[in-house]
Amino acid sequence: MLAARWHAVRDVRLDEVPEPEAGPGEVLVEVSLAGICGTDVAEYVDGPHMIRSGPVTLGHEFSGRVAALGPGVTGVAVGQRICADACIRCGTCEWCRRGEYNICRTGASVGLHRDGAFAHFVALPAYTLVPLPHQVSDAAAALVEPLAVGLHAVRQGRVAPGDSVAVVGFGMVGCAALLAARAAGAARVSVVEPRPERARLAHELGASEAPPRRVDVVVECSGRAEAMPAALEMVARGGRLVLAGIAHTLATVDLSRIVFYEREVIGALGYRYDLERVVALLAAGRLDVSPLLCPPIALPDIVRDGFERSLNDPGAPLRVFVQPQ
Repeated sequence: MLAARWHAVRDVRLDEVPEPEAGPGEVLVEVSLAGICGTDVAEYVDGPHMIRSGPVTLGHEFSGRVAALGPGVTGVAVGQRICADACIRCGTCEWCRRGEYNICRTGASVGLHRDGAFAHFVALPAYTLVPLPHQVSDAAAALVEPLAVGLHAVRQGRVAPGDSVAVVGFGMVGCAALLAARAAGAARVSVVEPRPERARLAHELGASEAPPRRVDVVVECSGRAEAMPAALEMVARGGRLVLAGIAHTLATVDLSRIVFYEREVIGALGYRYDLERVVALLAAGRLDVSPLLCPPIALPDIVRDGFERSLNDPGAPLRVFVQPQ
């Protein structure tokens, strides 16, 4: 089968590889749709950041159907529609035992540390699967993983009904944070985004026109170190700054601005048990992702129409979908 594999910087190749097999405790999934994440693009541009060694098949946001069961797998049926949690964890360390598997001591990710979904088939641990109800389409399901990142950030920020929220950076995670904050009952969610195309989409999805001077919760999704001081200054006294973007350079912050106003700074890495929540919200009609859906591209076009377009086209969608079959 063909797979889009990262080899080095600006070197993602279509390789012919053997179809994977489901090992003990694993399932084989036939991929329906897969999304190109900002993490994938970052690895393409100037990685490795999270990749430990290549070549590796990218792709960790996807929907599909169970094609085969490995030894010892129960509770899953061949043909079942699923999306998947990308977090590989040990299940035995202190953090896994208390449910914080996203910060597992030996944690890894599908599509970065083991082969992912930019291929016809992907083999996964059975514990990563999230069943899909009929109300959630394959296209919407391919967005569940990034939506879970935004939902986790909002939950980390303890956003409550009536809160004011500002989202800094309107990539896919910023979009997910906007939708999650609105679903959580925030009275006002504003977005700070310099690109006019992205700002227009934010307003279409319910963002307020402009942020107030201070808000209860700021969710920083840009991952730009230079944005951190301004994001901190947007937080009201006693409010919270959630860092969901991953910066690759050092940030300089005046710590007294945290102490004097009793602001909290909270990290938000990925998600934990949030995909199931996102699926439930989608099925109930509480998350509308229809403005984010677009026709998929074919796997052989992934570099030109996927990675390069995401980098160079201001009008590129927040998520480019790939149809590997």
